[in-house]
Amino acid sequence: FPAGSAYDPSGKAGLAAMAARLLEEGAGRFEGAKFRAELDARAIRLTVQPDRDRISVSLLVLSADAPEAFRMLGLALKAPRFDVDSVTRIRLSMMQEIDEDRADPAALAWDCFHSFYFGAHPYGHAVGGSKAGLVAVTRDDLARFAQGHWVRGGLKVAISGDIGAAAASRLLQSAFGGLPAKAPPPVPAPFAAGAPGLHVMRLDAGAPDAVFALPGLARRDPDFLAGLIANQILGGGENSRLTRNLRESRGLTYDVSTDLVTYGRAAVMVGEMGTRPADMRAALSAVRETMRRFALEGPTAQEFADAKAYVAGSFPLSFTSNEDIAGQLVGLMEDGLSPDYIGRRAALVGGIGIDAVRRAARRLYASDRITIVVGGTLPPDKRTRNAR
Repeated sequence: FPAGSAYDPSGKAGLAAMAARLLEEGAGRFEGAKFRAELDARAIRLTVQPDRDRISVSLLVLSADAPEAFRMLGLALKAPRFDVDSVTRIRLSMMQEIDEDRADPAALAWDCFHSFYFGAHPYGHAVGGSKAGLVAVTRDDLARFAQGHWVRGGLKVAISGDIGAAAASRLLQSAFGGLPAKAPPPVPAPFAAGAPGLHVMRLDAGAPDAVFALPGLARRDPDFLAGLIANQILGGGENSRLTRNLRESRGLTYDVSTDLVTYGRAAVMVGEMGTRPADMRAALSAVRETMRRFALEGPTAQEFADAKAYVAGSFPLSFTSNEDIAGQLVGLMEDGLSPDYIGRRAALVGGIGIDAVRRAARRLYASDRITIVVGGTLPPDKRTRNAR
């Protein structure tokens, strides 16, 4: 559903995530415990995951119980109770999670990264919101949000399993038929993304964690698949350049990785690294240098062959269960791709040459305007301290 945290109203950060959490907390005549008992009695697994653009609802059920499962899902979507005790309990739980995140270097770095990178844009605040935002959310806010965002407009559904088209149509009508058809307005594109430089969120507990980012490649960008191969070489696996240069050769980090992240209205090349406080500055310098050299030199023939084989060969492994298949199909719809992409992808990857990967590497890693957010302690820069 188009119901992610980017739709949180001003001053009520966390509304979308709170509504998502409450979807399993009672509907119609079933209060929370009774609603969950109805699901448990038939081993129906309903999970709801909010992110910045959407909430993802997953329903796993035996074929014989599918009609009841979809009926209960429809009831949760069309007649959520938002009982006072449930709202209070979920609110307090989410506020506790905020406190826990503030005490965790990695979670702190990620939350603050989005704030720095996206600024005042709706992607800038944490999916789970803020304490002030959660306190401001009322039951009426939750009901209005569900009415405006748990809708058929913008809804994307995939079903995988022992079911035919006619039966699937009946289930879809049962769950979603009565929902409003109007879609919410689209999330605006970020006016300007990125906050180049080093931002330190001090936390005197645990090993520091760094999140670093540059502009990425949109899913529909012609260089996106070449970018996946480039990312695999730079920071996508155990044999990546960053792992070899930072962990194996210099012992500067115990874990470093990069990824190409696509939001509905933005794309980011983002990496994460953990290390000892005394090593963080040297490790960040090594990250920059590794990226710079990769953008300048491109991949070796062996790196290209290995990464291309991985990107091609790992894709079928994401279709090993009905849950995986449904998730992949929804992801294709989110990316604006048709199901025939599954059959075409191997040929598309196979047609990528080393020059395309060199071009993608330059586009992704050549800039020195990198945004870095560190959660934890960071010793002073001796060069800055002595230059008076």
